[in-house]
Amino acid sequence: MVFKIIGIDFLCETMITVIGLGEIGTEVFKEITKVLGKDNVFGVDINQQTLEKFESEGYIVGEKAPVSDVYIICVYLTDQVIAVMKNLDYSKKPLISIDATILPGTSEKILAWKKEENLEFDYILFPHRFNPNDPTHHVFNLHRVIGGENETALARGLNFFTQFMDPSLIHTFPLNVVELTKPVENAYRFMEIAIAQQLKLSCEEKGIEFEKLREAASTKWNIHIYEARDGVGGKCLPKDIKLINEFFPGNELFKKGIEFNETYKEKYVKKETEKVR
Repeated sequence: MVFKIIGIDFLCETMITVIGLGEIGTEVFKEITKVLGKDNVFGVDINQQTLEKFESEGYIVGEKAPVSDVYIICVYLTDQVIAVMKNLDYSKKPLISIDATILPGTSEKILAWKKEENLEFDYILFPHRFNPNDPTHHVFNLHRVIGGENETALARGLNFFTQFMDPSLIHTFPLNVVELTKPVENAYRFMEIAIAQQLKLSCEEKGIEFEKLREAASTKWNIHIYEARDGVGGKCLPKDIKLINEFFPGNELFKKGIEFNETYKEKYVKKETEKVR
């Protein structure tokens, strides 16, 4: 089987493809190649600079996924996951692993589409818990949850990923639970930070030193009050709490958390601007 990669032809018989070489996909791609070798793992991205960088380091990459035995999807948004799946080649009856965080309920739609199109593949969710610049919580050295469309898919997923990590770190749950796990984790963390921020604003109104209060309360074994910095930002936490709000529209508390965060950021920015003046 011949593939064309940035103008270069090469021969490959078996392929594992990682789609989306962003912050998460890059680490997944590199860790898998450490075990299986660069000749057996293909990386996909649409950014030419990203592709050229990987190619210069001896990796096999391109803009389009080749026919593969395993596809690991690490793109960012739910719509991107669906778009990727609709453009894959399923002739080898591949294992499809979704590492991305998706809107709860998406798996049900994907499996309905699979049935409608009469496609043959095994579908699993194996959401990442990667923490940047934290080697203790990287890709395959931390506890993760996995779910499959059926026992066959789950067994195939476990067989594949235990090549790269200790089986005791992989915990199986129903597919719909796994689908909710990552956005709930991030929404919960968002709320913990939002509580700290609201508490800091309240302390400032009363002339109480928040950091001292935080330190004192956190001496209790089951209490940990987070730092309140410049508001909850980044990509994952704000995105995932919105996914949870969309899935659980009656959850008023998380909606308030988003409001608290916006209020805090407005006051924080105003305060920092006044300091500069």
